[in-house]
Amino acid sequence: MASHVPFLAVRPDDQFDIETIKTRELVSTNGFPRSSSSVMDTDIADAPEGPQLGRVPPATKLPGWIRFPLIVLLSFSLSTLFYSLVADWAGVELAAVSRTYDEQWQVGAVLTWKFAELCTAWYAGYDWKDLASLATLSNLPYYFLLYTFYELHLFACATALVIDIATIGIPFALLVPLIRAHEPGKSPNQQVAQDGSIFFLMSLFGSAIYAVTVYGSLYTWLPVHLVAHFDGIRSMQHAHDATVPLLVGMLIPIGWATSQFLFTPMIGARANPGITDPALKPEKVKFDPETATFGETVAFNLGYGPDGFSKRGEVLAKRTAVLISCSVMNTFVRVFMTIEGTEPVGAAGWASVWGLAAALTSVAYAWAGNE
Repeated sequence: MASHVPFLAVRPDDQFDIETIKTRELVSTNGFPRSSSSVMDTDIADAPEGPQLGRVPPATKLPGWIRFPLIVLLSFSLSTLFYSLVADWAGVELAAVSRTYDEQWQVGAVLTWKFAELCTAWYAGYDWKDLASLATLSNLPYYFLLYTFYELHLFACATALVIDIATIGIPFALLVPLIRAHEPGKSPNQQVAQDGSIFFLMSLFGSAIYAVTVYGSLYTWLPVHLVAHFDGIRSMQHAHDATVPLLVGMLIPIGWATSQFLFTPMIGARANPGITDPALKPEKVKFDPETATFGETVAFNLGYGPDGFSKRGEVLAKRTAVLISCSVMNTFVRVFMTIEGTEPVGAAGWASVWGLAAALTSVAYAWAGNE
């Protein structure tokens, strides 16, 4: 199979090598049952368990009912500690545009949203690399808004973003093992997924797509929309000065995150691009509208062939759904609940820009992976 990315096609002999198959490990499910139709990504399959590769944190051997409370406690503690350390400078800038919470239910709503994020991350079975990427993609739109239209200092916004990433990444790094796609390995798929030059190109590709999407919005409908629905907008100067190269540079973290969350798992996922050993994963039958699941029907109607999604397509589709949902929902909640003078319509419009960019990036990665 030809591919738009150099060396993306794998060698069939290596793909079906019995020793390679035996070394493929199951990703931790954190004690939750998984469904093949679940929107969450799983590069686990009905396969025998093999030894894990790479470093496995000792704490991951603890039972799930202990690890999850530890993750919650550690995440909230780190958030409190880090924001306390930067309160005298970054905290002052953020507080200048933040809503004042006078009611206990408002504080409770913010904490509940944070807890819901941790629950979702735990259920999904993602590792710290996935969650650091997803945190970047979900929170950077909020700080980009504050920098571009509220004139907050770039360093203050970057510091707060790093704290948001660290408070979810560190607990999961200590208590959850890496998924197979992020482990170093010798299989052709893993070698492509871990190749530094390919990762760099895909990161640049992702940041360019986001930059073009944001640039197009800034120079069409977005400024008028923000002025109409955000009472606290301070300046449009950064928006007027924006260029595609400048935005590409500013959105490099987005490119890294999309490549880490979408491209690498799509290529390095277990059973990709289609192991046919029934002991590992039963082959899909031809499409039958009477017996097909909803996901198979959607895949068939989207032109993925009589067998539905390929392994790459399935992983990418699930992760894209998660990315768009988390990016749009978190951006909307953070903007509407924390920025003074924000209307729901305004927050929804801003969030839609980033949801569209995520969708376009996923399509581009599908093209790059020859899907």
